[in-house]
Amino acid sequence: MVIWLVALIALLATIVAAFSVGLVILLRRQLAALRQDYQRQATSVMALQGAMKALSEGVATHGQAQASVQRALERLHDQHSELRAREGDSGAYEQAIRLIRQGLGREEVRRRCGLTSTELDLLFNLHGTGTAAPTGSSGRS
Repeated sequence: MVIWLVALIALLATIVAAFSVGLVILLRRQLAALRQDYQRQATSVMALQGAMKALSEGVATHGQAQASVQRALERLHDQHSELRAREGDSGAYEQAIRLIRQGLGREEVRRRCGLTSTELDLLFNLHGTGTAAPTGSSGRS
């Protein structure tokens, strides 16, 4: 009976040892699979970090480009406003020249066109027929 007991214990020890070896092999395979997953995930994280860096640089570049476009639009707006103001002045000048050629006086031209004395002097000197007397000094000014 003791022999059977020893044989049974030996058999159980062999089964436990075989189970332990199988479990160790299974755990090693799982560990290898986990290492591969970790490597894939680490590679994916690095790729995502690179993509995020490129995206953030793109956003910064886009922001700079947008600011540049905004500045260009502001310059164009200023130039457009300046041109419109010049057109308004030009229209007043053209009207003043017509009035001067029609023989209207300085004060009437000033009232209708809203020009300064200097502008009136120049226009009367260039386009006047000598009939409109300047304000102030002798002769046309």
